[in-house]
Amino acid sequence: MHVVAVLNQKGGSGKTTIATNLATALQRRGYRVALVDADPQKTASEWAARGEDTPPTYEATAGSLHENVPALREAFDIVVIDGAPRMTKLATSAVKTADLVLIPVQPSGADIWAAEDILDIVEERQRVTGEPRAAFVVSRAVAGTNLAESIQGALESYEADVLESRTGHRVAYTEALGAGISALDTGGKAANEVESLTDEVIELLIQKNEQ
Repeated sequence: MHVVAVLNQKGGSGKTTIATNLATALQRRGYRVALVDADPQKTASEWAARGEDTPPTYEATAGSLHENVPALREAFDIVVIDGAPRMTKLATSAVKTADLVLIPVQPSGADIWAAEDILDIVEERQRVTGEPRAAFVVSRAVAGTNLAESIQGALESYEADVLESRTGHRVAYTEALGAGISALDTGGKAANEVESLTDEVIELLIQKNEQ
């Protein structure tokens, strides 16, 4: 079983959007997927309750994800964790249980700085166990601006991968989250972005298997 944690302490980074769409896309590709909602706002849980074809979703109620998530091993191939927006015990626990940490960042310096705390925890864990792998995802990029491109160089200065795929600032994501569906169901550019992100995540998980 693989565990993908989507973490950033800054609210509005697109964390829940990425977690819900990634979990759905993985499920539709035939993986047995669970979504764990570790965000006190419980947006992912509300999304799942409204939908008819959403992955099984569990609410995390304590800071022991690294103890509880492994219990899902027999039932699921991949667990996606929608992490808390602030540095809490749940966020630290998510890093401990994850094989891959995705860090959504909007194209702004403030978002990059906010991600540093997550990276510090990831790097501390890596020194002990060699895992998890970390990767930035540029999210909510505004079309027609060069901010998403200029942030690329800044992100590459950190000890983490930078995914080529990114999500745009699109109404389709907001509408899908509110309706309990995925951007995959809306078609268009948002669906293509989700598919591209899913391709990259699967490739990273395959690389881990080969290690």
